[in-house]
Amino acid sequence: MENLHGFLVSLVLLVTSGCTAMPAPISSTAQVDTTKGVLLAAISSDGNSQVRDTWFFYRQKGTSKEHRLDAFGLAGLLKKPNDFEGQEAVMGRLIALPLEPGQYELFNWTLYVTRFGGYGYISPKIPPPPHAFTIRAGEITYLGGLHVETVLGKNLTGMSLPFAGNPNITDQFTRDLPILKRKYPNLADWTVQSSIPDNRQWRLSQ
Repeated sequence: MENLHGFLVSLVLLVTSGCTAMPAPISSTAQVDTTKGVLLAAISSDGNSQVRDTWFFYRQKGTSKEHRLDAFGLAGLLKKPNDFEGQEAVMGRLIALPLEPGQYELFNWTLYVTRFGGYGYISPKIPPPPHAFTIRAGEITYLGGLHVETVLGKNLTGMSLPFAGNPNITDQFTRDLPILKRKYPNLADWTVQSSIPDNRQWRLSQ
C-alpha cells in the first residue's frame, strides 16, 4: 500500500486556489430551449466524509475558458445531495446543463477536500487526454458516470487524510435513465447520444 500511495501522490497536485463555478442546471419544471443541446453526466465520489465535492472540467473546443461539473454544488454545504441511493460507495448527482451546439472537450478533474482544518484541491499533475464530444440542438449528450475514488494516506500523526484521487469513468446509462426521467421529466422524450470518455486514459495506473 505504501508503494501505491507513493506512486499516486507523485501524480497529483494539492493546491489551494479557486476555480470557476458550475453553470445552473436545467430546471425540472421549465420548458427547455430546443435550439440548445444538453450535456448529461453523473458526477460522483465514493462518499468519503473528507471529500467536500468532486469536479470535472469541460470547455468549448479551441477555447481556454473552463467550466465545471459539480457532484454536490452549493447544496453540499448543508447536506450532500445523492441521486444514487442504494449504490455502494457512490454519492453525487445526475446533472443536465443546457449548452450551445458545438464541439466541446472534457479535460480534467479535481477533488475538493478537507485539509488541516481548512480545505484543499487535488488534481492530476498531468491532466488526461481531453475527451472531445459534440452538443447538438434538441439532443442530449451523455458523458457517463464520472466518478473519482478517494485515496487515503496517513500524516505524521497517523491520521488518515485524502491526498490523491483516481477517476473511474463508466457507461451507467441503465442506472441513469430512470433518474433522468424522474429528475428531468421535461427531457424524457429527448434523443440521447452517448459519448463516454476512455477510462483507460483517465484512470491512474496502480
